[in-house]
Amino acid sequence: MDREAAVIRAEMSQTRAELDRKIARLELRAKELAPREITRRYLPEYLVDQVIGGVLTLVGIRLAWAVHRRRARRRDAIRAAMGGYTRW
Repeated sequence: MDREAAVIRAEMSQTRAELDRKIARLELRAKELAPREITRRYLPEYLVDQVIGGVLTLVGIRLAWAVHRRRARRRDAIRAAMGGYTRW
């Protein structure tokens, strides 16, 4: 009888240890899936993407403005060469 009780106690102890490990894993997983952790994980990439996009947008605007100014100067030079005559 004492032997059976010892076996039951050992099984209970083993089951309790397994449950504790599972609970610890679940708590860790819950912490990883918390909104704050997800934000920390993905925000830096999003921030970098936004900065790169902003820089590229500014470069594109500057290039477009330069082309616009160049065409305006060319148009003005043609008008001046034609003596002020504008057909456009």
